[in-house]
Amino acid sequence: MIKSIRKRDGSVEPFREQRIESAIARAFRAVGDEPGEAAAKLAGRVVAAANLRFPAPDSIPGVEDIQDMVEKALIEEGYAKAAKAYILYRQKRAEVREAKRYLGVADDLKLSVNAVEVLKKRYLRRDELGVVIETPGDMFERVARLVSLAEGHYGGDVETSRLRFLKAMRDLDFLPNSPTLMNAGLPLGQLSACFVLPVEDSLSGI
Repeated sequence: MIKSIRKRDGSVEPFREQRIESAIARAFRAVGDEPGEAAAKLAGRVVAAANLRFPAPDSIPGVEDIQDMVEKALIEEGYAKAAKAYILYRQKRAEVREAKRYLGVADDLKLSVNAVEVLKKRYLRRDELGVVIETPGDMFERVARLVSLAEGHYGGDVETSRLRFLKAMRDLDFLPNSPTLMNAGLPLGQLSACFVLPVEDSLSGI
């Protein structure tokens, strides 16, 4: 029985049938149909096919292997519209991945191509040769690690704050200003976007 799946970056994570069912359900809804019990049934068929194809206890299917089986199941069960939607979705995702590879940035958060391009140009850390050396996820971790240290000065839990802030950024619920993304945890260390200086209300003061 399959217990793990190999992602496109080579990493391995637990195999979850529910994720297959959710992907199938999205394909149905993309063409205006409700999946009903069909999504669970098709997911079960995919899992059974995967177990037959990868019977060895240590065999690990790849994401593309499972997605191929989903396509096959949709077509053979007569769900042509959902199959087409699923195939088009895979094609679009492949094009996005290719565009990101062209940009030379490892995207560990599944951001849009435009977002990755902006991050590469302005925010991601570079080495002395100008080569990008962090992913978007690394950038958020760098920012969360530094900003959460402030909680320690006010009796807060630094680690809890780091995890909460990191989750908010990774989920795109909140993003700090540009200087924070650029400089947090780096030698410059400037997090403010502007500075307020006291100025007398007079021509000489100005």
